[in-house]
Amino acid sequence: MRIPKLYVENADKHEGRKVVIENDGKVIRFLDRDEEYKGDGKVLYQVIYDDFDNYVLMGQVTRDMVIEYEVGGVKQINYIKKGTRLLEIPAEGYKVYPIVDFGCRILEGHRIAALQSRKGDIRFVNTPVNGIVLFLKEVPAKRENYVFYILPEEEIKFEEE
Repeated sequence: MRIPKLYVENADKHEGRKVVIENDGKVIRFLDRDEEYKGDGKVLYQVIYDDFDNYVLMGQVTRDMVIEYEVGGVKQINYIKKGTRLLEIPAEGYKVYPIVDFGCRILEGHRIAALQSRKGDIRFVNTPVNGIVLFLKEVPAKRENYVFYILPEEEIKFEEE
């Protein structure tokens, strides 16, 4: 799986690629490196994907963002508005084996990680909601420690026209 691309509004350090969000997220346009945008939409800049958690504060997204994944050869784009609530699920153990990857759709009660203790016992971390795994962060510590950032299904809004 390729590393996803993250585009953030008002990014301090960014790479040259840009995305424009128009009509409150109904239109998403990817711009060329040197292409200028003149319009009333929001311009989001590509940043390093590993900085995802810098734009989340206490489970709430602090800036508009677009994440571009490639799951199973199919491109998937998620637009997340500022103020969207994310679920942060920790997984800590002697050894942690993530079962799901970013971009995966998960269902309530399904396993997202296997935890192995020093004795060799295996436990599982299950998700309490339906949703999409947006980011998987490894936290440096003595024991293996991961945090799964999940966009709950109730935060995903589909508007009918």
